[in-house]
Order: sequence, then C-alpha cells, then structure tokens
Amino acid sequence: MLSAFRRGGAGQIVVGAIVFAIIVVFVLEFRTGRGPGAGLSRECAVELHGRCIDRKEYFAAYGLIVPRGLQPKRVREMGLRRQVLEGLVERELLLSEAKRLGISISEQEIDEELASGRARVSLPAAQASFLSYNLGLSADGVRPLPVKSVQSGAFDYKIYERIVKNTTNRSPKEFKEMQRRELVAHRMRELVRSRVRVSVEEAFAQWEREKSSAVARVLRLDQDWFQRFGVDSSDAAVDAWAKDNSQQIDEAWKAESARVVAGCSLVSEVFVAAGPDVSDEAKVDIRSRIDEAHKRLKAKEPFALIARQVSEAATAPWGGEIGCLAESYGVGADDLVKVAATMKVGEISPVLETPRGFHVLLLHGKLAAKDLEAYGKRLVARRLSVPLQADLSLREFANESVERAQKGEKLEDVARELGARYALRAADRVPALRPAKSGEEPPAMAHASKPRVEISSSFNRIVGPSLDARPGEHPAAELFALEPDAVLSKPVATNKGLVVLQLKEKTLAKREDFEKDRHEILRTLQDDKGRDAVARYVEALRKAAKDQVKMDSRLLEESTTDTEGDS
Repeated sequence: MLSAFRRGGAGQIVVGAIVFAIIVVFVLEFRTGRGPGAGLSRECAVELHGRCIDRKEYFAAYGLIVPRGLQPKRVREMGLRRQVLEGLVERELLLSEAKRLGISISEQEIDEELASGRARVSLPAAQASFLSYNLGLSADGVRPLPVKSVQSGAFDYKIYERIVKNTTNRSPKEFKEMQRRELVAHRMRELVRSRVRVSVEEAFAQWEREKSSAVARVLRLDQDWFQRFGVDSSDAAVDAWAKDNSQQIDEAWKAESARVVAGCSLVSEVFVAAGPDVSDEAKVDIRSRIDEAHKRLKAKEPFALIARQVSEAATAPWGGEIGCLAESYGVGADDLVKVAATMKVGEISPVLETPRGFHVLLLHGKLAAKDLEAYGKRLVARRLSVPLQADLSLREFANESVERAQKGEKLEDVARELGARYALRAADRVPALRPAKSGEEPPAMAHASKPRVEISSSFNRIVGPSLDARPGEHPAAELFALEPDAVLSKPVATNKGLVVLQLKEKTLAKREDFEKDRHEILRTLQDDKGRDAVARYVEALRKAAKDQVKMDSRLLEESTTDTEGDS
C-alpha cells in the first residue's frame, strides 16, 4: 500500500526529493576535511549474533515505548532504559529463531500495518503486560500513530512521514525496516502462543481457586512485644542466662570492650526517629509524642516502662539502657555526650534533637574502672539474651494458643488471657512492668503490638490472607481444607513474628457459575498461559545466547532528561 503512494504524479516528485536529499547528505558526509571513517562510525546499543542495533534504533524504540511527558522519576522507577534494551535483545533473539524456522512477513502486511498507524515495539515478555498497561500500549505491544487525515480519514503519507520523524527520528525507510523486524518477532510470539492448550477441567480448577473465598481469624504475635514486655530482662535473669552461655558472652565482649571505657557516662534513652526526610507536619506529631513521654517521666513514671512503650531505639526492649554514651553511638553523639556530662545521677534530660530525631536521657552515673568488665559483660548478655528469650516465649505462646483454640476456646479470649499472663510473669522480676494498682491489667496490654485477634479480608485459594508472611509460607490451601472454627496446627512465620490462623468462614465456587462464563474464562486463561509460554521461551533463548549478548551500559545511565533522542 505504501508503495502505491509513491507511484506516479506527486509520488514521483516525493521520491525524487528524497533521492536528492540522500545525495546531498552523502556529499556532506564525505566532503573534504572529514576524518577517515567520520561518516561511517556506528555505536551499537545491542550486539547479538553478529548484528549491531545502533543507538539511533534504540532511541527510536525508546520514543515509541516511552510516552512524551512521562516524568523522569517514573522512567527511573520503571527502569525503562533497561527495559527498552532488553526488548531489543528479545526481538533479535526471536528474529534469529524466525530465520531458522523460515518465518517472514510480506511487504503488503507491513504496508497495511503502517498505513493503519500501528507501530509495534518489543518489551521483555516477563514484564510486557505491566509495562504496556502503564505506558499506554496495547496488550500486544502496539503504539497507535495518528497517520490519517482528519478531514478525509484516509492515510496521509506526509502526516505519516512527519509523525515517524518526530516520534522516532527515523526516515520512513528506516522505520519500515524497524517495523519489519518487530512484525516478524510478533509473529514468533504468536506462534509460541498458538501451541498453548487449555482444557475445560484445567480452566475450572484455576477459576475455582480464584473465585472461592474465605475469611480467617488472625492471632498476631509480634516479636517486638515479647522483647519489650514478655520476657524477664532483670539482672538476675540475665546473669543466669550468661552463666549458661559464658563462651558466647566472652566472644561478644571482645568485640564490644573497646566501646565500654572507665569514666564514661552510663545512660538510658527514649528515642523517637525524625530524620531529614521527615516532613514538617510529621515532625510536629513526633515532637508531641516525645513531649508527652517527657511529661510522664517528669511525673515519676518508670523510665524503663516509658522506653518500652515509646522508644524506637534498639535498646527499647530492655528499658532503654545504652551503657556508655560515646562517639560509637553514631550521629548526634557529640551533642548527647556534652549534655550527659552536665547532668546529675538520676536526672532526666530535656528533649534533645539531633539529625536522627528526638532523645530523652537518664543518667545512671559514671562507670568505675573496677566495674568495667562485669558491667560490660552484663550489658552484652542482656542484648543477646532478650531477643533469644523473646523468641522462645513467642513460640510457646503460639503453640499454646493453637492447642487451646483446637479445644474450643475463643481465640480472642486466649490472646487476652495469655497476653496478661506473660506480661505479669515478666513483671514479677521487672518492677517497671507491674500494674499501677492490684487487679489492673499490666501496662503491656495497652501497647499497640500486644497479642491481638484480627479478622482478615476475604481471600482466595491462590493469594491467601494478607499476613506479611515469610517466603515459603503459603497457608491458603491449608485454610480452605479446614471447616469453620478449625485452627491450623502450625503457626505461620511472618516478618514480625508468628500468626495463629483459624478459619472463620468459606464459600466454594460452583460449577454451574463457571459454565455460564466458560468461553470467556477459557480465553482469559489461554491468554495468560500464552504470555507465560512466551516469557519462558525467550528466557531459554536468552540463556542459550548469554555469552553473545552485549549491551551498551552507557544507555542505562541517568541523563538530565529521560525523553531525549539521538539526533
């Protein structure tokens, strides 16, 4: 079709003008004074199987893939420079396979595509769906180009030429060759997809996993709570643990001893983070929290309790005890050391601000030389023992919760009763954790991370409940195998601790509902499996050709604008 626009009349004039322009460029490129090879240099964006994809073609692909106006930050977040390069690599791999299989495309097919304004691009198959959706491309990687006259609705060669130049900085001939390669690669993808088969039973099984739903009760057990409130961190408990783990303490003390020096200020802290990236609005809220904590400290509430309830420092689980305050503390140490040097034993500092956030200090005194090693080793033992003891308490709590729920007790009652028991057990040896009055709930049960039961949102067999579970934890299938009110026999590990799961309710998808939309379901699954098949096919090709693929790493570097071209 495009060829027809060049036949006769005005078409011949256009062709003549193009030929003349090429002659002019040739003369200019090889005029006197140009260095040897000056007009022949060619930098490759991608090299594969002996073929060089030059930088101009890379920028042409970039111009088609990345819509104008897309923010540079978004370009970087999506890694579009690499995605464009990887797409070109994928295209060339598919073209090599097409050549081997004897697959090609006719001039008429190319012309029809171009005349319709369908410009194809290649994106890495594994990310193609996500990228196409976010970049305004069609599902099969087409960028529509406005190449038709607004007045007549017919293809207009002049418009086509201008759009191609503005979008890709390519001539019509160069763009056509680029699209020839894209169309052959597309045909290869279609060939791979065509081999995928989906049975009705396979489709139903997949649909049933997606459409069946359930809701669970989730007992969340955060390790942070057990460290702060659920273990005995008293000197007596720490010393007993250290006695059984003396070798581990000695090894840790060797690394720590340089930070513990005679005469240093021994302090505890309450710390709330407020780094340089925190907004002014958020900083006001953070400051109000530390001010409220400071007010409670001035009212003689136990420092160790406030540290456990409020502090965000690593020292919070054992009441905020830092030990020696010195340069090793890190950012803001100098300012804090100066303040501590002016304080009296037992004094609470004002709220102090450093680049890290807000601090309140309690001075315990100066470290005497005779106490240096004993104090230092106990400090090391506390830091080691508290997390380990908390982990044991956490697992003990979880296992007992499972057992009691399996016997018919309500999970909410179990969480409340066991939580109070563990908190009181620790409070027996840590006075700061005791209730203010007899019969009151321990302070630990007011903390946000206390053991608690939540009702999950609805989930299916594939995704499962939202748990922030660790890799390898997939409880959905096990939950669907339960009857309502039954409990999973094993707690599930999360990034914060453990959860105990109890099925609340479930609704299984019905075959008759599947039959109503069977054809659409089959088509959708066929598309999904087809995309996956292409991704695996390309991955195999890439793996086989890994030593032959070369990419220009300079194209991955950030520039002042990520919408530039290569003129």
